[in-house]
This record gives sequence, structure tokens and C-alpha cells, in this order.
Amino acid sequence: MSAIHGISGHRAKLDLNLIISLEALLRERSVSRAAIEVGLSQPAMSAALARLRRYFGDPLLARVGNSYQLTPLARSLVERTTVAISAVDRVLDAEPGTEIEKSSREFTLIMSDYMLAAVGDKITQDLLAQAPNLRINFVQLRPEIVDRASDHLRTVDALIVPRGFVSDLPSLDLITDRWVCVVSDGNSHIGESIRIDQLAEYPWAVFQTHPHAATTPLHQIRAQGIEPYVQVVGENYLALPYFVAGTDRIALLPERLADRMSAHMGIRVVDSPLQLAPLNHALWWHPMYSADPEHRWLRAQLANSLE
Repeated sequence: MSAIHGISGHRAKLDLNLIISLEALLRERSVSRAAIEVGLSQPAMSAALARLRRYFGDPLLARVGNSYQLTPLARSLVERTTVAISAVDRVLDAEPGTEIEKSSREFTLIMSDYMLAAVGDKITQDLLAQAPNLRINFVQLRPEIVDRASDHLRTVDALIVPRGFVSDLPSLDLITDRWVCVVSDGNSHIGESIRIDQLAEYPWAVFQTHPHAATTPLHQIRAQGIEPYVQVVGENYLALPYFVAGTDRIALLPERLADRMSAHMGIRVVDSPLQLAPLNHALWWHPMYSADPEHRWLRAQLANSLE
């Protein structure tokens, strides 16, 4: 069987080393800088660009004044090329028979600021206790990552996000968290519990949720016939305690985060009559990592650490 079985004849004629040159050219937008980046001479990089132009039938870099700009096709190739380079790196970095205890692999996890604050230290402690040479890279969850989860998960190891936002990818249940009401430590109007009428009477601090989320806590509160007076909107979970402490405001926080922050942020958890759907967090990954032994170890350890 041919070594290039499954690769079209057109692609088989292309030296795949040119992908490295292509990535540098698209990133640097300069033949000379790209040549320095990959350790080629400028004539060699110019020759690589000429071959790439013939292959794609497109100039890729178009001169505008004294600089180059990417053509529309070249712009469409930027992310694909980055993904391709990352995938090749993972293939070449694989070591047969590697023991995870000795592995120096870097794992990249995407999660919200709340999850990082609530369980990031536990994840780090548990993983490094078994494999001290690992490197763990945490990336902030953003709406565009959720919207294009499959694409982003080609270049990172896993995404932790509540169910309902991602579909059609392998996943594993991790933790369930419930929503709790918090008020200022010095709030004299609200005791150990908050009444329904107080939920509508006092102002609220809320967080900016994913734009396509249909069942946010605020939606659920309104569905129960309560119309909160939203006074402050924070960009993330971690901002809310600052907007509650020393005020009459009310906020909802995931319980794990509220428990950790109430001790030193001037807020306290109060009982409430609200019935809110819990946050069911899951771990998501790209199918191409499903059979990776070290990735399987990572998934198992995260499930054990957060159970």
C-alpha cells in the first residue's frame, strides 16, 4: 500500500514542510521575517512562497505600499494553518511507552473565571501530585470559544463548561453546583434568609452571561414571577462580590465560589425561596484525543479530583 494512501495526488506533490513556511509567512507577513523565524535564507523562503502561490493559485501576500497584506484566501488559512502546526507538534512529541509520572506534557484547559477560582488549585494540586513534570495552562473561557468549540478544541486539551452550551463532542460529567443568594455582611435588612418580596425590593448585581444562553438565573427568576431591579452588571462572576459588599444589593453566585469568597469578601450566603436549575459542569474534548493515553489519564484524574 502506498505511504500516501488517503492523500490526494495534488496534495502528495506538495512538500508538507511548506506548511511551516506558510504559517510563518501568514503570521509575519514578511518574507525576510518569516525566513528568520524558521531558520531559512531569504531566497529559500521566497522560493517557498512561490511554490505556495502555485499550489493555491493565489498570491497569498499582496504588496500594498511598502508592506504586504494577506489576501482573502490567506486570511482564511491563518487559523487552519495554526491548527495544522499544533496537530503535527502533538504527533511528533508523542513518545512510545511514556509513563505519565515522568511526562513533561503541557495540558491546556479552558474554563470560566469562576471554575478557575473555585477548583483551579485543586486540579493543579491533584495532577502535579502524580505527575510533577507536567505543565498546566489555564485559558479564560470566552463566548467565541463556546460558539466554535470543535475548532478551538483541536489546539487545546479540554473545555470545562456547563451542559447546554456545547454538543456533538465527547464529554464527561464533572461537578454539579447550585446557585445561592449572597448579600453584604453588613446588610441589616436581610437576615439568615431572604423573602420573595425582598428579592424584588432590593437592587441586584448580575453577571453578563453568554449571549445565547436561554436559561440564565435571571431568566429563571423572572419565570417565577419575580422582576429583579438590576442595578449593576459585572463582566464575570468574580466581580459580583465587589458590587455586593457594603451595599443593599443581592446577587446569585455558584455555591462553590460563594463559599470560598464569603470568608474574605464581606459577603454572606442567605437561604432563599428560589428554585433554580443547577450548573452541571462537563469536560469536553475533540474526538482526535479520545484514544490518547495521556489524555485519557487527564480525563480520569479530573473526574476523580472534582467528584
